[in-house]
Amino acid sequence: MHTDSDLLFGWGESDTGERARGLSLSGWTLAALALGLFVANAVLHFPGVMNNDSIGQYRQALTGQYGDWHPPIMAWLWSWLHLFGDGPAPLLLLHLTLYWLGFGLVADAVRRSGFPRLAWAVLLAGAFPPFLYVNAQVVKDVGMAVAWLAAIGVLYVHRVQHRRLSIAAGVAVATLLFYGAMVRTNALFGLGPLLLYALAPASWLRAPRLLAATVVVAVLALPASQFANRVLFDPKPEHAVQSLFLYDLMGIAVHTGDPAILEPRATFTREELRECYSPYWWDSLSPWGRCADKVHRPAGAEMPTRPDGLAQQWLRSIAAHPIAWMQHRLKHFNSALLFAVPLKHIRLTPEYRTGDPTRPPLELVTARDVRMDLLRKNPGVWPVTWLAWAACLLVLLRREPATGAVALARVLAVSALGYSGAYLLIGVATDMRYHYWSLLAVMLATLVLLPWLGGQLRQRPRPVLASAAAVSLVVLVGVAARLLDFRGLV
Repeated sequence: MHTDSDLLFGWGESDTGERARGLSLSGWTLAALALGLFVANAVLHFPGVMNNDSIGQYRQALTGQYGDWHPPIMAWLWSWLHLFGDGPAPLLLLHLTLYWLGFGLVADAVRRSGFPRLAWAVLLAGAFPPFLYVNAQVVKDVGMAVAWLAAIGVLYVHRVQHRRLSIAAGVAVATLLFYGAMVRTNALFGLGPLLLYALAPASWLRAPRLLAATVVVAVLALPASQFANRVLFDPKPEHAVQSLFLYDLMGIAVHTGDPAILEPRATFTREELRECYSPYWWDSLSPWGRCADKVHRPAGAEMPTRPDGLAQQWLRSIAAHPIAWMQHRLKHFNSALLFAVPLKHIRLTPEYRTGDPTRPPLELVTARDVRMDLLRKNPGVWPVTWLAWAACLLVLLRREPATGAVALARVLAVSALGYSGAYLLIGVATDMRYHYWSLLAVMLATLVLLPWLGGQLRQRPRPVLASAAAVSLVVLVGVAARLLDFRGLV
């Protein structure tokens, strides 16, 4: 016999009689809807959108010669998918297959938990317009998110049914987690909770252990992933980490007022330094950036600067000017989370604000673009909104047993916070797609918890209402910053 609480947390279910046949029938209906959504999504976006990064990775896929500016596993996978057709279409279809498979499996697990109506809501949530906007892009951020989403779906279905993973399912989960971790370097900061969910008993899935796993796995997996890349793909060194070093040196120089901090890497006056720096747009010093001519690099080299001694210079500068470094990193993190920023704050970056007629901006930002920014980038797509709610969920769940939906929600919330939180230290650019996994994870965590949240709201409303108020405050600050054109953190 199963109690109401068993069903509430997704663990009790009868497998006999009419209920079993009803579940089987609705399962087929759910699968048919997932297939229909996949087809609609594919038709909407076919053959897929490529940016400069993915164009470069596709070129590597065709030549078989990989670089390490972007993790080479995506180009390697693309080289095999190229057998099925040219361009982005094969990889787009693979991404969409994993995306709707993940949503379908999580929805099926919710159905098996005794909540068929909620199962429909979970599946239809995959059609959230901002998610569809991002999954049209054939980029590594999407590859990481959909691989992990599918893995979570497989694991949740098995946990709901108290079933051990079969060998085939275990291999599939391991492959998906591995690909997601390898296709984006900072994915390692969200990997730990997912590994615990795959390997550990439910009693281990408490927030402190999940947070500890986030740190430990990231520290251990970073050198391991670099070694795996060298062994598996032998990529050409392209010194991508120089972008972070130069960006931080530039931020420290701006906040100390001392351009000499960038020497001998680049030469600036104070006015030039402020004109070239933005916590939003990092690549003004890259070979293709607005201020590339200020950087001293080997003739004909594609790397941002000479690598010798740059890491040591970066560490020394942080040690000598920790407050300036923290100011710079917090300003960038604020921008990355789309928190307290002005409307259309891309207009404040070197690439867009130029007045030089010989170097026009990347695109013209009109007054209408500024007015419409709050609608186009509304609080529903701000990473800060979702991460604030993820933190509230962990507080709300702190005393709950780690079973069913509660365990999954904890895992997803901690993974989202770890992954997006890493941008505080290593972020160099701003775009919602960088937080795609976090938004997906927090949405799913919320949806599977809806029955529990509804019960809490009826029985103990104050903690839930306080959490909603905290998130609302975050949103109000963000809206006020945009309406007041607040530039103090930009």
